Amino acid sequence: MVRTPVRCLLGVACLILPILVQANPSSPSESPSSETDLICPTDNPTECYPRVFQPTKDFQVIREGQDIPGGLHVRMNVYEGVREARLNIPMEREEETIPEGVSMEQAVAVVEHPEAEPEPEPEKPALRDQVPIKPPGYESAGKIPPPIPDAENGDDMGTFQKALLTIKMEARAFDSALGDLSDLAHDIYYGVEIAKDGPVVEKLICLTVGSGSERMPSDTNERDRKAASILGAAIQNNPTALKEIAQFRSSVMYPTCGFEVLADKTQKQGNFVGMLRSRIGREKSPNALKAKLGAISGLLKEPGFRDEFLEKGGMELLLAIFLKNGEQFDPVRRKVGQLLMDNFLDEDLGAVVGIWPKGPVSGKKTCETKGKMLDDGCWEHHIEAFSNASPDEAWAKEVLVALTGQTKKFAEPKPHTEL
Repeated sequence: MVRTPVRCLLGVACLILPILVQANPSSPSESPSSETDLICPTDNPTECYPRVFQPTKDFQVIREGQDIPGGLHVRMNVYEGVREARLNIPMEREEETIPEGVSMEQAVAVVEHPEAEPEPEPEKPALRDQVPIKPPGYESAGKIPPPIPDAENGDDMGTFQKALLTIKMEARAFDSALGDLSDLAHDIYYGVEIAKDGPVVEKLICLTVGSGSERMPSDTNERDRKAASILGAAIQNNPTALKEIAQFRSSVMYPTCGFEVLADKTQKQGNFVGMLRSRIGREKSPNALKAKLGAISGLLKEPGFRDEFLEKGGMELLLAIFLKNGEQFDPVRRKVGQLLMDNFLDEDLGAVVGIWPKGPVSGKKTCETKGKMLDDGCWEHHIEAFSNASPDEAWAKEVLVALTGQTKKFAEPKPHTEL
């Protein structure tokens, strides 16, 4: 009989024990039902997800309220602002990036944003030579989620969709639909949804410029003011909405409601600027003009519209609005000044300086002549005249200083006189 030493038996047992443990890692203490529990953020069953995070070999987003099992590789996606996790399996080149002595569970991973091959950075100057650098402009990224339903405010999404359909069809509830859109257009999500709907955009433009339709005239129930307010609110400080509305630039600048049948039965296509210009003399509502200026200011942030606006005589339109008679239009004049600063004169407000003005200042005699008073060089004369007549309006002085800073570039040098 062969006698096996006790030490050998103990050694074999030590080798087999870890294998048995790895073969049965699950613990009976955890109930299998916990893995099938669901979290349902809404009443829609398709939006439910497991309470316990289910890892795979690929990174997945950890949803709100999910329990994370131990031993996973968890990282923060700094670009999306979400946590992600996967099975703790070393991937190619991954172990090289983790310092010695730090486990994968403890390591912090940064998700790299795909970008072009970086250029070598120039040597940074000493701290004493560095000056503050202007931060980059805001750019939208990713899909904008709809607002979270609020029981207190009711079904905003349903109200919004119904309002869009009503405006397209010019249904009986047209005016209440305009009111609903006025309330919702300030929200970034609804602003984008309005801007990407071409037929609705064109309806709003036609109402704004005073054309409307035979069934829904623009001058009834302040429809022109409401439509302009919706447009302005939808694209104000909403770069994504501005990009969407840029796709319909031709409908904005040359709406179908602008066709005019002439005496010889030919058709003439009107444009946004000309249609507004033809109504300025009859416009009696300061609030309607302010709303239209807000819509114009927002549209001017889109380079293509801005260029066509200037080409079609848009600055003459704005000066005609500025020169409306009556103290009741002083807030309108202020709105014109704000538009100039925001779009042409003040870089700190996002203006693109150098596009306008494009010429020198005109003389007083020219600017007081009826046929010349709306010339581009007469802005300074009219703003200065208003500022002198209304010294309490400090904004006029600010606009005048900024405008003078641009027009002086075009001033002719004084002839040199020899002694």
